[in-house]
Amino acid sequence: MTFSLDGKLFRVLKPLHDVRETVTLIASVSETNESEVRQRLLDETSEIGTNVHRSLSAANIPMFVTSRQLDDFYRESDAFLYETTVWNTCKAKQNMRDFVASRLRQFNRTQSEIFCFGDGLGFDSTHLASLGHNVHYFEPSLRCQNYATQVFGKNGVSVNHLQDLDNIGAGSLDAVVCLDVLEHVPRPDELVKLFSTWLKPDGLLFVHAPFWAIHWTRPTHLKENRHLSGNLNSIYGKHGFAAIDSSLFWDPIVFQKITNPRPIKASLMASCRIRVGQALLLSGRRNASVHMWIARKIARAPKEWIKSLKELEC
Repeated sequence: MTFSLDGKLFRVLKPLHDVRETVTLIASVSETNESEVRQRLLDETSEIGTNVHRSLSAANIPMFVTSRQLDDFYRESDAFLYETTVWNTCKAKQNMRDFVASRLRQFNRTQSEIFCFGDGLGFDSTHLASLGHNVHYFEPSLRCQNYATQVFGKNGVSVNHLQDLDNIGAGSLDAVVCLDVLEHVPRPDELVKLFSTWLKPDGLLFVHAPFWAIHWTRPTHLKENRHLSGNLNSIYGKHGFAAIDSSLFWDPIVFQKITNPRPIKASLMASCRIRVGQALLLSGRRNASVHMWIARKIARAPKEWIKSLKELEC
C-alpha cells in the first residue's frame, strides 16, 4: 500500500500495507482477540504511547526511572507492538529510514555489514536487507522478536537474528543503526562505547535519541538522560565519533568512527544542520514543551491507514 503524505509517496512494508493482516499478526503474537487489537491500535493512532503508558501504570511501574520491573516490562509486555506498529506507518519514521539509506549510498556503503540495535518490529532491518546489505537484528522484547521474524518472512529478506551480543567481533561492522533506544537505557555512553568497539575504523553510527522527551506518552524514557540532549562530546566524541551529517532535529544524526586516517568531512550544509539541531536540542534540556508538541503531531499514522482500521470489522 502506498500513502500520499504532503505530496510525497511512502510505501510501507508488509504487513503494514494491509490493516487486516497487521491486526491478525498482532493478535497471533500477543495471543489477543482481533477486536481488542483493533481498538488498541485505534487508541494508539489517537495518541502514540497510549498502550505503553496504560500497561506501565497497570503494572505499577514508575515512569522515567530504570528498575528491574522496567527491564521485565521491556522483555514481556505486548504494549510496544502497538506503539511501534503505528510509529512505522508515520511520515517521520519513513523519513528516518530514507535518511539512513541515502547516507549509506552517499558514503559508498554498499553490501555492508549493518547492525540494527533495538529494532523492535524489524522494519529498519527489513528495509536495509532489501537494499542488499547484510543485516544483523537485536531486540530485547520477546513479542517484538516474534513479530519481526514474521516481517522478515513476509518481505522475503534474510536477516541475522542475534539472541545475544557475545558473537559480535571487534571491528566487524560497517555501520550501526540505533534509533529511539539510547534514551531508554541507563549510561547510554557505555552502549556507544560498545558500538565503537564493534565498528571498523571507518564505520558509521546512525542515532536518533530524543533525550529531551520526558512526557507521559514516553514513560520509559529516563529522566536521568535528559542532560544529554544536544550533547556531542560526553556521549559520542569521547568514544571516537565525529558527526558528519544529520537531519534538522538529529532524527537521525550520523557519526563516523574517527580512527580512520582519512575521515569524512561534513559538508557546509551538513555542518549547519548539525549545529542548528544541537541548538534546538540543547534548549530541550530546560523546556521541551514545544519539542513535545511537534513530536506528538508528527507521530501520526496516515489518514488512509486510520480510515482502513476504523472500517475494519473484527
